[in-house]
Amino acid sequence: MSSAQNRRRTMTAVATGVVLGTVMAAGVAVADPNIQIPGTDDGLPNCAVLNVNAFAGYIGTGAPTPTRAMDESFAAAPVGDWCNTNVGYSSTGYGADGVTMVNPRTVDGLFPYNNSEILARPVFEPGQTMTMDIEGAPDMTGHNGTAGWGVSNRSIDPLGLEIAWFMYNGSHGLVGDASALTRPIFTLLGSELPRGFFLMVKRGGELVPRITMLDPGLLASDHSYAVRLDHERVEFFIDGGSVGAFTHPPHGEGVNILGKPVPLLGQMWLDGSYWFPLPIPEYNAVEQRLTMTRYRQGPSATTPLT
Repeated sequence: MSSAQNRRRTMTAVATGVVLGTVMAAGVAVADPNIQIPGTDDGLPNCAVLNVNAFAGYIGTGAPTPTRAMDESFAAAPVGDWCNTNVGYSSTGYGADGVTMVNPRTVDGLFPYNNSEILARPVFEPGQTMTMDIEGAPDMTGHNGTAGWGVSNRSIDPLGLEIAWFMYNGSHGLVGDASALTRPIFTLLGSELPRGFFLMVKRGGELVPRITMLDPGLLASDHSYAVRLDHERVEFFIDGGSVGAFTHPPHGEGVNILGKPVPLLGQMWLDGSYWFPLPIPEYNAVEQRLTMTRYRQGPSATTPLT
């Protein structure tokens, strides 16, 4: 077995251990007993990541469906096309404003790691665009944790992982200060996960993601964010205007170690952790909310950017 294969298997085992530890700890929580086995959480089926696929390096929906056009406003929990991955004391709610993800104050829960996330089941493919209307969150830049929306294949394997998303990463406390110790490792890899708001792209087979910084002030107001993917490049838009483009885009053709497909899916999340390379829970003194009012996915020729 090559050193690269050993490294991938080791990372998969470590990441799977974190997944299992997380869901088991969440399972003993009184306020939110979600343990990521088949069932319902906050009115939506959970993604059931605690299965054989997790051991194979994949934490997606468990049952992705063929691609199709989507237009969802989340007035009610969209049971057929979406699943959620809530961990700890996080929650998701649905209504006239869309889908709202909530991370509570850390002191409101015994288990410090919180993650609220939804995943689209229909596969996202080259030749398609997804457009997400995100409500302004003026206090987001004070949040300790990450948030994002866009495309991922949900692979635990660091080489197999594919992403093309908008991401916020903030760390303003002790964990963020201590993370300075990891800077030499990022330097060795040729990239450092920045703090702030940015685009991030990674293709299967690459280890280091590519990043373009954005103005964090955008988070304070309502905007339409779009990801347009084809075989040659991926391009990002805010309110119809291009804000970045990358060649060698995600292709969605990966497989896990069992040989099963690992497709690209639409997702949105809000968590309370610092990521390097796995989640380290952080402290938040105030509740954080993030709302998506509408999600559209379909052929680029017919899917609007706003």
